Amino acid sequence: MKAASKFLSAASAVALSAALVVPGALTVQFVATSAAEAAVVSRVEVSGNQRVDADTIRNYVTIKPGKPFSSSDIDDAVKALFGTGLFSDVQINQVGSSLIIKVSEYQVVNQVLFQGNKKLKDNALATAVQLKPRGTFSQQALDADVEAVKAAYRRIGRDDAAVTTQIMDLGDNRVNVVFNINEGGRTQIAAINFVGNSAYSSRRLSDVISTKRSTILSFVLRDDVYDEDKLRADEELLRRFYYNHGYADFQVISAVGELDETTNKYTVTITVQEGDRYTFGDVSVESTIPEVDAASLQSAVETHKGDVYNAENVEDTIIALTERVAGSGYPFAQVTPRGDRNFENHTISVVYTIDQGTKAYVERIEIRGNDRTRDYVIRREFDVSEGDAFNQVLIQRAKKRLEALDYFEKVEVSTVPGSEPDQVVLVVDVVEKSTGEFSIGAGYSTGGD
Repeated sequence: MKAASKFLSAASAVALSAALVVPGALTVQFVATSAAEAAVVSRVEVSGNQRVDADTIRNYVTIKPGKPFSSSDIDDAVKALFGTGLFSDVQINQVGSSLIIKVSEYQVVNQVLFQGNKKLKDNALATAVQLKPRGTFSQQALDADVEAVKAAYRRIGRDDAAVTTQIMDLGDNRVNVVFNINEGGRTQIAAINFVGNSAYSSRRLSDVISTKRSTILSFVLRDDVYDEDKLRADEELLRRFYYNHGYADFQVISAVGELDETTNKYTVTITVQEGDRYTFGDVSVESTIPEVDAASLQSAVETHKGDVYNAENVEDTIIALTERVAGSGYPFAQVTPRGDRNFENHTISVVYTIDQGTKAYVERIEIRGNDRTRDYVIRREFDVSEGDAFNQVLIQRAKKRLEALDYFEKVEVSTVPGSEPDQVVLVVDVVEKSTGEFSIGAGYSTGGD
């Protein structure tokens, strides 16, 4: 009797009424009238489905007629159904000898329509939003798409664009999504002010950055659009400029834009700290590879004692040394510069150290984000191809070449593990720019303190 009591007690625990809330506002409920009915059902019924076949729904559920189940099986069933992305709500109830699965399907998007847009074409906006024809509709995606449309207008200088939406019910669980757009007026840049600069005039620094003050030519050039991402890129352009003119301690303290809503114009203020100007101190090459003679590589060095410090010359030297060593039979060699600053005499000594590096090969090159630019245009900028030795320096040079093409707003080159331990996959992500936009660069500074 004690053993029987234990069994009934455990079964009764499963039979208790319960509710489990999981992400997506899915509700799981199961109730039973007796312990035996809670543990086993004779059939699984499906309701609420319109497009998804009932047998398809049953296949996602591991609970089968005649087999015992527990609360964890219910939990797993809900997660599996929710994971399909087809349902906005799932309820699972045990009633008598039946397991009832009640689902609410997401509505299906029939069309995504844009109204009131003139400055941005339908195809440009369609690319920006998540909701697509024949895809599922959710309020969360709609809210995100409203912000995405506004962001697209901010990038063309229309910060006050307003977006409202309409959901047109077509029946049969299908909807049309309509974005009503008031494009608003075009913002301008009234002034660009630099604070903290003394080595170079504000006019000279204005030539360096991509953001421009509004002029009569701005209507054609479209270079006076205020954009946060563009301003961050301008910070990098300023760093590169100063690093290449001896100012290795240069910093951008802040770069902000303030909008005067009465005039719809921005004032951009960039505060900098230039620091001291440096020249190169001693420059040398060292090698940890016994067969590589460091002295013979000195002619490849493009930085010389007494010259004004120039980060681009350091980059060029790294590339030249890498190519020279690779050409001598060491394709995995890695060149690392070490900068040593002397704050008293304002010099930076540089030691280029050559190490063997880790042996790895390029398994393949994946290119993403190029809607208009063909793959071969991107691939031809790489000195490596599938099967070649992987070398980070050559990869970074390819990245700079891609940026110099002026086709892309952004270029990112990353790596992921390949199919074997010594294989890597190069992933090239690009964001193509529209007319009048800019490309983002990257600078180099010494690692010394």
